[in-house]
Parts: sequence; structure tokens; C-alpha cells
Amino acid sequence: MSLITRYLLRQFLGPLLTCLVAFNGIFVLFDLSGHLSRFLDADLPVPMILKYYLGVVSTYSHWFLPASCMLATLYSMWQLSHHSELTAMRASGISFHRLTLPFFCTAIAASLLTFANGEWLAPPLGAWSDRLKDSGFAETHPGPAENVFFTNYEANRTWRIARIDLSSDETAAHIAAPEPGEDGAAPAAVEIKVRNDEGRNVWGVRADRADFLDGNWWLTNPRLMAFDEADGMELPDTAVRPVELPGNVPFPELTEKPRDIRIAEQKDNAHLSSREMLRKMRTSRAGSAEDRYDFWYRIAAPWACLVITLFSIPAGITTGRQSVFKGILLVLVTFFSFYAFSLLLKYLGQHGVFPAALAAWLPNLVFLAIGGAMYRRLT
Repeated sequence: MSLITRYLLRQFLGPLLTCLVAFNGIFVLFDLSGHLSRFLDADLPVPMILKYYLGVVSTYSHWFLPASCMLATLYSMWQLSHHSELTAMRASGISFHRLTLPFFCTAIAASLLTFANGEWLAPPLGAWSDRLKDSGFAETHPGPAENVFFTNYEANRTWRIARIDLSSDETAAHIAAPEPGEDGAAPAAVEIKVRNDEGRNVWGVRADRADFLDGNWWLTNPRLMAFDEADGMELPDTAVRPVELPGNVPFPELTEKPRDIRIAEQKDNAHLSSREMLRKMRTSRAGSAEDRYDFWYRIAAPWACLVITLFSIPAGITTGRQSVFKGILLVLVTFFSFYAFSLLLKYLGQHGVFPAALAAWLPNLVFLAIGGAMYRRLT
């Protein structure tokens, strides 16, 4: 790494880290002022409070990092231009592209970091923090869900689950029998039905327990169901005796996984990775317009770091050479216009008025074109 590159990186990374710490610190302090009394009442230990804020902050990183890149780029370019360092470097034969390369590399790294955070860190930690907050900062484990219906549209298969713990893939892999009713009889833990292309039931099974082991569902005491071929209605026990298979029986034809059931019941896509959102759409007839937009936005949003950095480089140089107020005003107007445009397209995309993929990517593409035109004027 050359001396010039190290110098430019120091000029950029210092303000970037300062802005990032400041944004997160202000957000945490503002939130802490409203929740401190609840933390004290719940006697929440400090490590759990830190984990809670890690989950909250990670959820908003796709807002904080682009804003930090904008301010850091604006300040760094203002400093380099105001003190004529850029002029001296270019006079020595270094191209403008070479001088701005460290800024772009850092912005790309920030974009990749934002994407990685949204895939692996924010979903589980954000879900945990939301559960902790919803429980009054007293309980982090959700109770079992009752009467869960899951439909796999790819296989025309419907599951009715009496009781399931959806807090993780491991807990969702074991569906136990619910408590007995007033008559002393416990209902089936799981009931699975398969429909044909006309929508009539053709196959079904009930079981007292279901466990996902070694890649297969094992049903305890399964009872095969019989259906009328004409209308697909279940035949009563008086008409046909159910086929009972005692013990634990594997059903390899059941291709659903515990994760499929868990993510189908997850209403907040912020708590899912992009792979899980894609799986959710595949098992629910391509998903809703909101699901499709959230999937594409998860992929497009991190690249705002690069787009805003590209826009801020010429604005910072203009600020250093001419009016500070003019440059700052230009960047702030651009920044808020970018996110206002994004929020408008978010509404249109989630309501099916605008194509989901285009609604997620269009703000990046539009401002990338504008920033690229401004950048070319300086080369």
C-alpha cells in the first residue's frame, strides 16, 4: 500500500468511524432515556442491555452507515481541497481516479459489511431484542404458538399444528401433543393434508407427535385419513376405518423443513435473511408484494454507501473550493431526497403499484447516474 493511499485512508476512516460512533451513540442515548426506568424495574443485567442495543443498532445500520459515509466523504474532500492537497497530488501526476479509489474501496467494504449484517447479525439479534421489549424486558423466550396453519403451495400440502415453539429451527423441529381437552382426549399434534390440482383433498395423516430428525419427519402413532374421491371431503370413521401405523414412522414425502414453518409465521421480514425471505416466497406462491419488495430492498439497500460516497466526492470538492454552506446544503438536500424517494417507492412497491425489484433498485440507479455525471465533470 502506497504512502498516498495510507494517507487518504486515514483522512477518510477517522471521520467515518467518528460519525458512525456518534450516530449510534446518539440513538442509544435517546432510546435509553425512554427505557432506563423499565430496565431498572425489570432488574435487567448489563450484558443483556448491551445485547438488546446491539440488536437494535444492527437493525438500523443500513441507515447509519450511508449517512456516515456521506459526512465523512464530505469532510475529507473539503479538507483535501481546502488545503490544496488534491491540487498538489494531481500536479505530481496522480490521476483523480487514483486519488478517489481509497474512498470507493472503503464504501464498497461498508456496503458489504451492511449486507453481511443484514443477513447474519441483524435478523436473530433484532428478533431477540423485539421479543425482550414486547415482554416488558422480563422474558426473552416466546410462548408456543397455538393452531398454526402452514401451506406449502409447491407441494399442495397444508399443515395444521396444534402447538409449536417457533423461536428457533431446533424448537420448531419437535411438535408435541397439546394438553388434553375437557373431555380428557388430546387432539392430534399435527394434521397434514395433500390436495390435487383441482383443490380436492386426496391424502392426509394425523399424528400424536412430529419430530424432524436426520432430514426426515417422523410421526408418532400416525393415522392415515381417507377422502371422498368426488368432493375431497374426509370420510367419517363409520364409513372407513383409519389406517393406524403404531410407533414412530418416517415420512420422507414430507419435504417441508422446520425453518419453512418458522419463516412462514414470521411477520416481520427484518427478522429474516434474504435466503429465508426467498424460501418464504417460494412456499407461498411467490409471496406478497411486501415480501417481494423487502427481499429486493435487502439486496439493494447496502449499496447506498457507494452511491452516496460517489455523490459526496464532487460535493466535498465544491465545498472546499467555493462556499461551505452551498456544498453542505447540496449534500443534505441530496441525502434526504434519496431517502424520501426510497420511502415513496417503498410504499408503491409494497402495495403492488410499482414492480418490487425496480422500486428497490431505482433510487440507487437514479442517484448513481447523477453522482456519476458530477464525478465525470471533475476528471
